[in-house]
Amino acid sequence: MILHYIVNYFINYTSFLLLITPILLFLLYSKIKDKFTNKPLFKIVVIFLYLINFLLIYARFVEPNIIVEKQTSIETGFKSKIVLISDPHIGAYNSTRFLERVIEKVNNIDDVDFVVIAGDITYYPIGDLTTLLSPFKNLKKPTYAVLGNHDSQAPGPYIEKELKEALEKNNVIFLKNEDLYLENLDIHILGLGDLLAEEVDTEKLDEFKDVENLLVIAHSPDTVYSYEEIKPDLTLSGHTHGGQIRIPFIYKYFIPSDYDFDEGYYETKNGKVFVSSGLGMTGLPFRLGIPPVINIIETY
Repeated sequence: MILHYIVNYFINYTSFLLLITPILLFLLYSKIKDKFTNKPLFKIVVIFLYLINFLLIYARFVEPNIIVEKQTSIETGFKSKIVLISDPHIGAYNSTRFLERVIEKVNNIDDVDFVVIAGDITYYPIGDLTTLLSPFKNLKKPTYAVLGNHDSQAPGPYIEKELKEALEKNNVIFLKNEDLYLENLDIHILGLGDLLAEEVDTEKLDEFKDVENLLVIAHSPDTVYSYEEIKPDLTLSGHTHGGQIRIPFIYKYFIPSDYDFDEGYYETKNGKVFVSSGLGMTGLPFRLGIPPVINIIETY
């Protein structure tokens, strides 16, 4: 576990070397260009290296900080306006300051009924979790959260107890195979444990045989394929990051889903699913072609 911390923080800090690489390339080019004056291929290689370098700089320092909002309408049989955020991964790659920016944007969205956090709240965090996640306390609307695999040692540190306490201290309601009823909206919300951590209890769905207006929060969208008789009106998920580094024809092979979920809205045999491409990063501190997103979901 310590090795995972070392590797991820090492990758994070060494990635800043990308910022000086253009200068190093220029110095190298200036020193050896006279030897390759009559070789066009040399100039092509230099241009290619510059383009790759600037693309990496963009994917490391620009796109991960472009927080977009996407609006979707879904027919569910109940009326609500939900803000869905997922996979902020506060820790090795994303900071508390990044989370502050997310919360500021969420609070500026009009007429929201409640906020859903669909797991993977952390990524090898260091320090007091209550402080790291303190921006959640500024949310103006009721907020409900489940854990993801990186919060549940699959992989990641086992921090469930500390994370639950931190969320509750920051006014976020933590749900793990638990439900609650929003009387003003006539909606039942069921938050499930994580699928990869083998902590999901889909038998909880059996308690809703005669219930209408059921919303499920499950970190991995693959969870829906473990539903049996009861099909919720809508399942909200994250986990996929939309591929995170969205290179055409390649990125889908890296999405952690056995059922070809990517991002966006799906209709499955076990009900409707909305998958957020999330906010954060894992593995490498890059996002390309899929900027961090806050999803605004209007149900009707």
